[in-house]
Amino acid sequence: MVDEFSSQHSKISETPAGAAVYDIIIIGGGVNGTGIARDAALRGLSVCLIEQGDLASGTSSASTKLIHGGLRYLEFYDFKLVRAALVERARLLKLMSGFIRPLEFILPYKKSMRAKWLIRLGLFLYDHLGPRAGLPAAKAIKLKGTEFGAPLKEALAEGFDYADCWVDDARLVVFNALEAKAEGAEITLRQRVSRVERLGREGFELTLETGRRIRGRALVNATGPAVNQVIEEVMGGHALLPLRLVRGSHIITPRLFTHERAYILQQDDGRIVFAIPYEDSFTLIGTTEAPHEGSLRQVEPAEAEIDYLIAAVNRDFKRQIKRRDVLSAFAGVRPLFADEGGESRSLSREYHLALEAAGGAPLLHVYGGKITTFRKLAEEAVDLLASHFPHAGPGRTAELAYTAFEPEEVAVWRAKLDAQLDFLPQSLRARYLDSYGCRVGWFLRDVTSFEALGQYFGGGLYEREVRYLIAHEWAATAEDILYRRTKCGLHMSDEERAALTAWLDEAGLGTGALGAEPLTE
Repeated sequence: MVDEFSSQHSKISETPAGAAVYDIIIIGGGVNGTGIARDAALRGLSVCLIEQGDLASGTSSASTKLIHGGLRYLEFYDFKLVRAALVERARLLKLMSGFIRPLEFILPYKKSMRAKWLIRLGLFLYDHLGPRAGLPAAKAIKLKGTEFGAPLKEALAEGFDYADCWVDDARLVVFNALEAKAEGAEITLRQRVSRVERLGREGFELTLETGRRIRGRALVNATGPAVNQVIEEVMGGHALLPLRLVRGSHIITPRLFTHERAYILQQDDGRIVFAIPYEDSFTLIGTTEAPHEGSLRQVEPAEAEIDYLIAAVNRDFKRQIKRRDVLSAFAGVRPLFADEGGESRSLSREYHLALEAAGGAPLLHVYGGKITTFRKLAEEAVDLLASHFPHAGPGRTAELAYTAFEPEEVAVWRAKLDAQLDFLPQSLRARYLDSYGCRVGWFLRDVTSFEALGQYFGGGLYEREVRYLIAHEWAATAEDILYRRTKCGLHMSDEERAALTAWLDEAGLGTGALGAEPLTE
């Protein structure tokens, strides 16, 4: 039970100068920052998250979109990381059932690559290092003469089948932010922190580029690949840990196969490339591991990386793709903790939390990590800070399901959509439920016809959804809507995307906000 003093202390206060004071301020709106915000808010701490762009506008929307243990990390004896990731895979599959979904992979066997016994051993360990959580066990399979072998070249006659999970990475970040906000956290986007001043034991004062000042009793630097840059340029300090920036690039092509399994393709240089069914009509291919030395603002694949991914597919698939088949390409920068040399692919994906607390308020820097382990990272981060807040409650994220994806509620909404909105294509209803869970009611209430959905922009995107995203999910631009909150932009023409941009400009952002009432029972 939190006493009265602690309850009052946890609320947002103000300094005599009018600056809001929070228990924890988090810089960075990616999966780690929003995960920490959710965990801290659920413990009763007052939280403010600040992001200079949109949620998930950096690395957290540019992943391969897998919740996985990292099969290839076994090759580098990183058993601890793989086990931790497998445990989190099982937990997230439970906590966000229906949003995080199982995905089976075909691993074609190549005599010139890893030995068959080594692959069998690796898959056995992968199945047993952590809980499978209902996922099927790995097995050897014949490819020749099967639907899974049909897209592959004749030499690839056998292989292996194993299971992992898939997630819409950008929407995962949004759901973290929504859960944090529901617990009282403030989410401040599109404002850059220009200065951080230490106030000794009292905490930190942050000045935003707008001139606004806020204070925090603790500060978290969760800026991903920019963590050391923020320390040096904004905080006036020195990098605490070595970091290697590695660019991971992906391409999107027309669908290369008709079934729903993905492929994991071994490469001559020891790396692997995934080919994943994506958005019904496409194949997502990635990733690369190239050193990144440029700006973190506009990260784009190098031509050599695109060529590498095209060659990887053409090496194994009968259908040969060319540069003109690349419909879209994106890249993100992974911040890998690097305390020694070696190839990028061999660097550990473990995270490191660097806490500065001697003689003053706690300042926590987040180094590295991967999307699969974001929840555990967040829990450990807030555990480190909790000793400075006697009123903080225990961590709850290990067992507390995301409200939008509580299985019983999702089942109720699935039945409602099928009964009340059966005039909508089943594929659209499925997308709504997969993307929003129980929150579909926030924008589908009172909808009884296509006309009630408002203007149609193409690609399955209607005005009702757009207005909801602006009013309730911090969307502000066409890019936010088309590629992070949804993936509708992939299904639209240039003219349709331009039309949405024009409509947003004409309507004015945030106007016509829908109410927050769900569909009635």
